[in-house]
Amino acid sequence: MPRSLDDDIVALWKETAPSSAYVMGFDELAGKFFVPSEQNRKDVLEKIRALRRRAENDIQAKVLDSMEVNFSLDEPQPVLDDLVEGIFAHLVKEGVNDKHLLSIVSAASKALDATQKRFRGTKVPSGVRALTLYRLDGALEILETVKKATKNGKLKEDCDRLAEKVKKFVQLFELDGFGKGTFEEVEKTFQKEKFALGREKFYRAALEGGFDYYETPDELELRALKWIDDELPKYRDVVKRLAKRFASEATPEAVEKKIVERNHLEPKQLLRLTNSMRKVMQEFTDEDIVRINKKYKTKVIETPSYLRGVIPTGAATFFDTFTKKPFQVYFLTTDPKRDPPKSLAQLVDLLVHEEYGHCVNHSNSVLGFGGKPSQLELIHTLLQGPVTEGLSFNREREFLEASLALKGKDPLTRAEKNYIAFLESHGGLDLFNMELEFQIRKWRIIRFLRVVGDVRINTGKQALFEFIDWAHKHTGVPRSNIFYQLFPAHEGMFPGYATAYAVVGEEIHEIENKLTDPKKRIKFSTFLTGIGFPPRSVYRQRLEDFASSLD
Repeated sequence: MPRSLDDDIVALWKETAPSSAYVMGFDELAGKFFVPSEQNRKDVLEKIRALRRRAENDIQAKVLDSMEVNFSLDEPQPVLDDLVEGIFAHLVKEGVNDKHLLSIVSAASKALDATQKRFRGTKVPSGVRALTLYRLDGALEILETVKKATKNGKLKEDCDRLAEKVKKFVQLFELDGFGKGTFEEVEKTFQKEKFALGREKFYRAALEGGFDYYETPDELELRALKWIDDELPKYRDVVKRLAKRFASEATPEAVEKKIVERNHLEPKQLLRLTNSMRKVMQEFTDEDIVRINKKYKTKVIETPSYLRGVIPTGAATFFDTFTKKPFQVYFLTTDPKRDPPKSLAQLVDLLVHEEYGHCVNHSNSVLGFGGKPSQLELIHTLLQGPVTEGLSFNREREFLEASLALKGKDPLTRAEKNYIAFLESHGGLDLFNMELEFQIRKWRIIRFLRVVGDVRINTGKQALFEFIDWAHKHTGVPRSNIFYQLFPAHEGMFPGYATAYAVVGEEIHEIENKLTDPKKRIKFSTFLTGIGFPPRSVYRQRLEDFASSLD
């Protein structure tokens, strides 16, 4: 049987993202690592464009456009991300395999040489230099992890040599006063040196080709500003209600302080508490929000130190997508120097987003539960972000509405009774619902602020800390929260990625709101969770068609 164009696209994806492909089940790519030399980058772009000329449908065309945009971003930090992610993927999936790790470390060294050659003597914008500096600790820590875990002398030596090479590479991008990159240090750094990302010409292409957005940056900003203004009165209302309950000042800071004090959650408690409540939360979610397949399998682990720079609170990763036994890992950050959950409401909201959003999205899609996506709709490209982030963002709102609906409901199901019983030892359903609403509305505003910030700092309309000052004054969200949830993490992933959450999430909300029957809404939620990660425009059309079929 001749190879299809889909097969050719997947083959090219495997060539350019071997660690991602290995994680997703292509075991023959163990130990492989793409070296971004000038020639390799040129060859890949030519292959992408040749396949693009053969595109037979929108999905193929948009996947290839996204791949081209991904390879067109010429910044230094992705090579360090690839190093960390490649080693981490192998450690999680197979443990310490000296042969594979030797291969990755060797290729990563060549990749670093190629990238250093490309940027030597180049004036790199200050913001991009900062994003590169944030990767130093993670790269050094994961190499030290391998060195401690292996008994292979050559691998230990290679890790040491690569660590030194990483330090010299990062020195090319030094910023005075950056230190460890804390909020306070970075703010002082950009008081001395003008903040810039240099993405003004690239940003529109990133939105259109990379993420399948048809809106202009200005249109996205206006939409997000409207969402913020719609959400702020609801946020302020729950702040007032909680302030009355706590007899505190009616400000977000004062209320959040009372919530944190009431819960007394220490970082070391987070993993244990999460695991203790997962069964109750999953049964409630499965019954009242979205159906979860019976083979669903997710591991919850503490975010390793070498990933905390890009995972300030939590994240999810997918494994063995193209095998018969797919699973997911949910990373929970407990480092107090980052932004870990500090209350039960924060912990539940994170669990809902990562597990019952991302992880269920992957598991249901791969196992054909609710839909049957093609292989192009399952591979990891930039297009995955808008869909799974928007879905997970919307799932937080769905969970809040389901929890609020329990007040006064009679009769209650067993899953609902267990959920309420769990909350009794944490202040009861009513107080938890208020705290959860506070948390979710705060995060809705943060996601909308990410859109505004993403547009403004990437187009040069506002510098990073000018935006943070505006956002804090406009919404009351603490300045450090805005910083950690926009710049080191999302802007380091890709320009436009921070916008991915809000826009698709609100599109899902808009379609779902037309369904008033709870049973139809659960069917809709299950369908959208099971159709993989198609391009945003294709995804929206499928959701609209499915919602119409339920009428």
